[in-house]
Parts: sequence; structure tokens; C-alpha cells
Amino acid sequence: MRPLKEVNLDNKKPWKKYITLESLPNEDLKLLATLFGIDVAIVLMEEYPGTTIIIPQKATHKYKVQYVLDHYDGTKKTRLQLSRLCGFSENLIYKIVRDRNKK
Repeated sequence: MRPLKEVNLDNKKPWKKYITLESLPNEDLKLLATLFGIDVAIVLMEEYPGTTIIIPQKATHKYKVQYVLDHYDGTKKTRLQLSRLCGFSENLIYKIVRDRNKK
């Protein structure tokens, strides 16, 4: 995937003024425009038409596991904090630590 170009949309895209959040063609672009700004949505429409972006459901899982391994000190207090912070059950935190200790 090629990197996004830095583009001054006001000068090069005079038709941009007709694009509003409500007029974007689908909910995905509306979400991107809400999160990152309508200019980002316009650049994506212009530079990457037809591109599908998939974000895995467990995209952050391995990073959360590493965080647990780096910060779990064996106490119930830390286990509860990590559970809330990472969205894991206490049992999963036990399993993560136990599996690391088996290696």
C-alpha cells in the first residue's frame, strides 16, 4: 500500500466543498471522517478507491498479553487492575502467566 500524500485539498480539489459527513457514500467512510476528519476520508476516496481494510477482532490481543506478562506481579490487586485494563478475565490472566512459566 502506498503512503498517503500530503495534499492541500482546498487548492487542488475545489469540488471538495460539496462533500459533507452526511453525503459520504457509506458508513465506513463516515466513521473514518468522524474519527480522523473529512479531509482524510476524501484522500482515501481519491487515492485508494476499492481498497478493503480489515481490522482483526483480536488485533490488540498479543500486545495485551505482553502487557500482562510485563506487569503482573502475582497479587490479586494487580490481577484485578490488569483484568479491567485489558478486558481479560482473571482466569485468562492466570493462564497467560502459567503458560509463560511452562516455557
